[in-house]
Parts: sequence; C-alpha cells; structure tokens
Amino acid sequence: MPAPLPDDVRAAILADIKAGTKSRNQIARDHGVSPSTVTRLAQTDGLDEAFDRSQTEKATTARVADSKAGRVDHTADLLDLSRAALARLRERLPDMSDRDLITLLGVAADKHIALGRLDSDDQGLSAVDAWLRDIIGQP
Repeated sequence: MPAPLPDDVRAAILADIKAGTKSRNQIARDHGVSPSTVTRLAQTDGLDEAFDRSQTEKATTARVADSKAGRVDHTADLLDLSRAALARLRERLPDMSDRDLITLLGVAADKHIALGRLDSDDQGLSAVDAWLRDIIGQP
C-alpha cells in the first residue's frame, strides 16, 4: 500500500480541483499522483461533481449528430454531381475503348458496393432489406 500523501500535496491537489481550471489527468501529472488518487481525493472532500463530463458528453453527441447531418448533405451534393457526370459519360460511351469501358465498369461496381455498405446495418443488410425484415417481422 502506498504511503499517505503529505498534507501539503493533498491541499495543493484539492486547491486545483476546487479551482476547476484543470482536468483530472492534468492535476495528477502536476502533482505526480495517479488520476484515481485525484478522483478519490475529490470524492473524499465532497467534490463528487468536480470532474462531471455530462455536458461534454452532450456536446460531443450533438457534434457527432451535426457532423452526420453534414455528411448527409455532402453525400446528396456528391450524388447530384455523380448523376451529372454519369449523364455526360453516357454520351461518350460509343467512343470509349473496350479497355476504358471495362475499367469504368470495375470502378463503378466497386463504388456501388462501397456506397451500399454505408446503408447497411450491423447485420450487413441494406436499409431497404432491414426495413423489409422489420415489416415482415423476421429477426
């Protein structure tokens, strides 16, 4: 069992906790103790909420949702561009070499598969397949 903390170190740690300007890990580094020691001192001194990160968790969740919405918008823009490029490409198909056509087909197939994965659930089902599964009541 480690030796008890000297009173001056304990007081300095508690002062940093009460100041609320440093993270738990930073306080631990500054005083040469483990993060769990800092947490234990906070709890012992009745400062249970000193390192509450619920607001940070909420902000992170909101940021993730905002990022996802941004990706959806970006994906829609890319889909529009893709459709326009595909329309132009179709006009050029008769002039393309067999090699270019095969390369085009391979790349298009790979990208189609990759996009399909984005719409899959954790069981590898596309969104439509998962919807059908839910509608007919199969697990």
